[in-house]
Amino acid sequence: MDKDFWANAFAMPRSERRHDELIAKIARGIARRRLAFPAILALESVKPLNYLASQALIVLTPALGMFIEYATLDDICDMLQERKNVERLIAAIDMENKKLTAPPPAKTENNQPEEPGPTK
Repeated sequence: MDKDFWANAFAMPRSERRHDELIAKIARGIARRRLAFPAILALESVKPLNYLASQALIVLTPALGMFIEYATLDDICDMLQERKNVERLIAAIDMENKKLTAPPPAKTENNQPEEPGPTK
């Protein structure tokens, strides 16, 4: 038997576009709740077990279905099957957190935001 066949024998078809939307949605929600640091810490610590985490979510789907839609849970399980998506989620959470915690633009004398331009 071909080794490549067994590598993807039971894999479900994935939609990268849906993963992008889901990653952005999760990152915004985590950053808005100011949970970026604990979320990144948790994701980094379970990154080697991402596939097992996706399978655990499948087992917990009936219980989690009370809080999250089944279609969303299915998309999360599908997303977690690939390690690169966990990396992308960590980067998206970090970027959203930086957007929310960035200092406001500097004000000029007439209380208008300073326009970026060439340095003098």
